[in-house]
Amino acid sequence: MNTRYAKVAIGLILSCAVQLGAHPPTALVTDGGGNVYFAYWGGTWKLGANGQLSKIHANDFHFLAIDNIGGFANSDTPLLRITSAGSRPALFAFSDYQAVFHTDGYLYLAPWSVGRIRLERMRPGGSKSVFVDAAVDPRIARKGGRHEGGVLAIASGPNGMLYVSDGASIWTVSSQGAISPLAQSIVVPGCATDLPAELPKPHIRSLAVTPTGDVYAAAIGCRAVLRVAASGQITPILRAESPWSPCAVAVANGDMYVMEYDNPLAERPDEGRPRIRKLARDGRVSSLAVLDKAPRR
Repeated sequence: MNTRYAKVAIGLILSCAVQLGAHPPTALVTDGGGNVYFAYWGGTWKLGANGQLSKIHANDFHFLAIDNIGGFANSDTPLLRITSAGSRPALFAFSDYQAVFHTDGYLYLAPWSVGRIRLERMRPGGSKSVFVDAAVDPRIARKGGRHEGGVLAIASGPNGMLYVSDGASIWTVSSQGAISPLAQSIVVPGCATDLPAELPKPHIRSLAVTPTGDVYAAAIGCRAVLRVAASGQITPILRAESPWSPCAVAVANGDMYVMEYDNPLAERPDEGRPRIRKLARDGRVSSLAVLDKAPRR
């Protein structure tokens, strides 16, 4: 991966199908080959291993999932496909909730369900079934509201494990659907104090898990990316300076990629812009791309 700083100033034009939400998108994935994909108002973008940034689709839904195994490459499902049929990896976009392709070949969806961990499983043919649907302990469950309430983040991990977060806690879900706490009611050391009071802390918006089980969490309410050990120990490993704050994280080949916004409460295209940074396995941090704000419609 080219680690040279590359600031990319782009005038983004909104499509008719812009999906607005009460938070920045968390659409960031990697194919393991040094290519990073993310969505921002105006389109879905590819940041190539050579540092070249290109718009590959007009869709800008909040969430992306990438099928690196290929089980859905030729699947005829109602999902919005970003890459062409037969492409491997296969990239899909989602408007309403997080989703992830798992090591078992299924797609797992996390529909919004306040105070519950609810996951649905989709087969390549398109059929769906409820995988788990369990209440979060009411003593620690996030209350329903603008930024909290149900599962906000989901990631695929080793040994058949899925990882989910409601913004404040992280749980594992086994291949049999057994839910276990990894870190509950997370408190981030040195959490930023200059963010709007309206934004919860730590407000984890995205998870990524390495093949060895290291968990990374984008805590947009603390301007930090966290490493969560198997013991539940929390360590901030990357912090963002004001006004930036991480909203999505992805890992590949020992490197970590993070998408940060300069306004964690952005609701309109002209209210915030993203940048992409990389934390390499050798500890070096580099900025790969900075986008301009989209114009007001």
